[in-house]
Amino acid sequence: MEAINVNVGNQYSNAFNAEKSKAYEQVAQHNKNHNPLEGHHIHDVENSDSKMHNAAVNVSISMESLKVFLNIKSVELSQNNASAQNSLMNIINNTEVYDFLSGKEIDGGFSLKSIGYEGKAITELSSSEAKELVSDEGFFGITKTSERVSSFVIDLSGNKVEALQEARKGIVQGFEEAEKMWGGELPEISYQTQERTLKIIDEKIAELLKTDTQKEAENTDIKDEE
Repeated sequence: MEAINVNVGNQYSNAFNAEKSKAYEQVAQHNKNHNPLEGHHIHDVENSDSKMHNAAVNVSISMESLKVFLNIKSVELSQNNASAQNSLMNIINNTEVYDFLSGKEIDGGFSLKSIGYEGKAITELSSSEAKELVSDEGFFGITKTSERVSSFVIDLSGNKVEALQEARKGIVQGFEEAEKMWGGELPEISYQTQERTLKIIDEKIAELLKTDTQKEAENTDIKDEE
């Protein structure tokens, strides 16, 4: 959404006021000059009335234009200010988030470095740098993030199905908590990353379950042979 230019609003207001003043001047002039008793012809009166009608229409159109403009700009102004307040309150109410994005350590020694990120603090990124960071090849892009998270929990589980299932629950819970922290909704990239992460973990769980089934079958075959 484009930034609000208050001067543009003033231009509309000034244009309307100028049009209104012009119309009022025409009305005043008409009242001063128009006197049927002094021998004005009918067509002169009609022409004068026509000008008055046009002036009134111009004022009406200007007023409608101003009302539409004010409505649109009021929506933008209200929305942008509410968004700014929300962003600031998130920082005020959750200083850990700001500290984390700034590259500082928070409770438990958790920081950007602890998840392998060695770049510039997120709070210092330019717009282009931020876009690059969440691109397909970026550190926080869908592919690298989902692979990083899934690899961590898979390695930590030690190929134990129960442990991996518990880790999966933790990932879902953490995602839901992140949603609440950011007002109930995250960027689309976060949902796509979560979906891909869980898919990788589910495929690993299916692989391990299949392996366990195969082992049981092999053990049964061995016993039968004995």
